[in-house]
Amino acid sequence: MRLSISNKILPLYSLLFIAFLASCTSPAVEEADIIFQNGDILTMNDAQKEVEALAIKEGKILAVGTLQSVGKHKGANTQIRDLNGGTLLPGFIDGHSHFSYAMRMLAQANLSSPPVDVIQNIPDIIERLKQHRDKFNIAEGGWLLGWGYDPDQLEEGRHPNRAELSAAFPDHPVFIRHASFHMGVANDQALAIAGIDEKTPDPPSGVIVREKNSSKPNGLLQETAMGAVFPHLPKATAEQLFQLVDAAQQYYAGFGITTAQDGLTDSLAYAFLKEAAEKDVFYLDLEVLASFRNVKSFIENEKFDESHNRVRLTGLKVTTDGSPQGKTAFFKDPYLTEVPGCTEECRGYPMLTDQQLQELVSICYTNDIQLYVHCNGDASIDMLLDMHQRVTDSLNLANNTQRTVVIHSQFVREDQLDQYKTYGFIPSFFTNHAFFWGDTHLANLGTKRANFLSPMKTASSKGIIATNHTDYPVTPSDQLFLLWTSMSRTSRANKTLGEKERLSAYEGLKALTINGAYQHRCEDTKGSLEVGKWADLVLLDGNPTKVTTDEITALQVLETFKEGKTIFTREKKN
Repeated sequence: MRLSISNKILPLYSLLFIAFLASCTSPAVEEADIIFQNGDILTMNDAQKEVEALAIKEGKILAVGTLQSVGKHKGANTQIRDLNGGTLLPGFIDGHSHFSYAMRMLAQANLSSPPVDVIQNIPDIIERLKQHRDKFNIAEGGWLLGWGYDPDQLEEGRHPNRAELSAAFPDHPVFIRHASFHMGVANDQALAIAGIDEKTPDPPSGVIVREKNSSKPNGLLQETAMGAVFPHLPKATAEQLFQLVDAAQQYYAGFGITTAQDGLTDSLAYAFLKEAAEKDVFYLDLEVLASFRNVKSFIENEKFDESHNRVRLTGLKVTTDGSPQGKTAFFKDPYLTEVPGCTEECRGYPMLTDQQLQELVSICYTNDIQLYVHCNGDASIDMLLDMHQRVTDSLNLANNTQRTVVIHSQFVREDQLDQYKTYGFIPSFFTNHAFFWGDTHLANLGTKRANFLSPMKTASSKGIIATNHTDYPVTPSDQLFLLWTSMSRTSRANKTLGEKERLSAYEGLKALTINGAYQHRCEDTKGSLEVGKWADLVLLDGNPTKVTTDEITALQVLETFKEGKTIFTREKKN
């Protein structure tokens, strides 16, 4: 019997056969724009920590892996980047700093002590202010502004006072900010302009420090007491601000940062940042935290979690206490040394009442706004934990969904870390304190509290995702120095604060990369070198995981890339 296939069925078989052949053919391999090779490539992806090569296309990561696998994406137009033994890793993500402050500080006198600058005593401060006045041709009656002075590092061991600044500058109002930015000193002219005299009462959550045995102000204004001065300070022109935007971005990019933060932004500053974004001047991503003092305006006029040409209104920043080195942070137990403006039971003080904090937490949780809360002392952390529980109970919310960030968490207790884990809180630690103010904390707070400063290792052991930050301009935005402080925890006097809290280089780098992305709720697009993520990269001249702790600060950022494009370069040192 002869078998035959009808003419109607034959075309169907032909189509099936063609489809079968097509399925056996490899899909076209995408051609990379750039392939990086011949160096160490740290992905910060625990599933694939180090690779031989990385390919990018149109600003995103196309492939990571072996030279052979990534090499398949090499085409006629692919640029091969030889790393020359350098180390490539994700661009650093700023855990917390103040981008807008950075812009302003570039136009003011830097009064920092070593190693940031060279100020060693009060005469140095006065001389630096004179140099600043002459450099910028500040006429008689013009404001002289400075930042970064640290009484704990000055030879006099105290704050400058109004009399000293008035004698040196009788024809200028002067205002200088403490290194913590939680207080400052004004001279007589500045106090008069601000309307502060011996009859002026202390404002809520602030102190006008007085001369000994007198009601006359000595010039030191703590926390909200500075508010009387701020409205009178000179404002930069729009042209000056636009110039400062690029200078600030280059400052951040020079440390390998591809995502920066503006950690307390008022409505006016945000309006400028949006205007700058509309003019397409940003090449860094900027995470903006709206100031709690303008919460009503932001809620009514802005959209949170919305991005404008790299500028994103990320969340709301709330400040609950002050500075531990300035002795305004709020503690359960008292400071052990004398506190300016306080005579008994000196534990610092809260910046908000319980009711005010509860209202702010409720606003954020009700409107799905990510909450960032400045808490340094353990008493302020207790306030936040209590308010979180009250609000989640009243709104019947689940924990672990809001990703509330506790900025600094400087002197968090271990029992509070357990609550962080339960609530899904993210601590953004500040290990630079160990170096810059570790000796001060030992004196002010005692060994037990000082040694648990920024307890990153304990937090990690509890399964808490944590970040680390510089709080620039409080400390320089140098991410490699920050990495070193998280690994060494060594003070200026070479004392170790909490040896058990030391991190490995890899752990420290995670806090500056993928954990930072998690904190900002963008871990799907950045923070590690994985296919599909943005090619935000930093090239170092060495591998932090292969050098000793003491060698970390000798490493250099050679190049910073945003979405595959170079935004900063530095010549490799010999």
